Amino acid sequence: FLAVLALVTSVIGLVAVAPAGAITQGTRDETHTSVGLVRFTTADGRFRCSGTLIAPTVVLTAGHCTEGPATNVYVSFDTDLALDPLAPGITPEERASREEHYITGTAHPDPGWTGQLSFAKQHDQGVVVLDAPASSKWPDVEPAELPPVGFLDQNQGKLKNETFTLVGYGVEIGDKKAQVVVRERRSTTSFLKNVGSEVVTFQINPKDSKAGGGSCFGDSGGAVFWGPYVLGDASYVNSLTCNATGSYQRTDTAYSRN
Repeated sequence: FLAVLALVTSVIGLVAVAPAGAITQGTRDETHTSVGLVRFTTADGRFRCSGTLIAPTVVLTAGHCTEGPATNVYVSFDTDLALDPLAPGITPEERASREEHYITGTAHPDPGWTGQLSFAKQHDQGVVVLDAPASSKWPDVEPAELPPVGFLDQNQGKLKNETFTLVGYGVEIGDKKAQVVVRERRSTTSFLKNVGSEVVTFQINPKDSKAGGGSCFGDSGGAVFWGPYVLGDASYVNSLTCNATGSYQRTDTAYSRN
């Protein structure tokens, strides 16, 4: 099933942007266990995103990973990529074996998400409500903490020199710009670029010596952490070669929390 999220094809209002790609120049991540894999189906096919557990049965992800609403939603918190239980051509026994690595759920996109990426009021956020607590299958997985409302606005100045951790699955851009599936949860670090009214933007450059090597940031819906707080879900990147900026839909706005 598709490694790059091709679900969002309309990018009206942005120049040279695309849905979030993946962690690059990062390392295997066994620390941020609240970040999981979200597998879902739309009219356009089967896709996967990343997401973050923020309550025992609630997973934060991107709006474009839940729109429709999406159906056949499965979530896994395995460190290694869980195989698609609904892949064509597999036996009933193989499907049952793969389903052991997931919990099913229901997708709820932000009511304000229009299906189009835009700089203002894009609301690229959604949640998956799991049919059972994540801890029922992954006992050590605990929800990530949401920041206080207005956290980024109040602390933007002091956060300029801080490093942030970007976490997700996704793909990497390989030789000749080939898209290579990332088969494990990975993370890297990055620096703050800008705090907008809807999104928080980070530097994404594999040659950035100040951070962990840069990134093409988390797979769509993936998390950005500062300390214990998950500050947003990966929304879009403005460079397919991972050398510019990437933006996350903020979780600390009053709208988002409502």
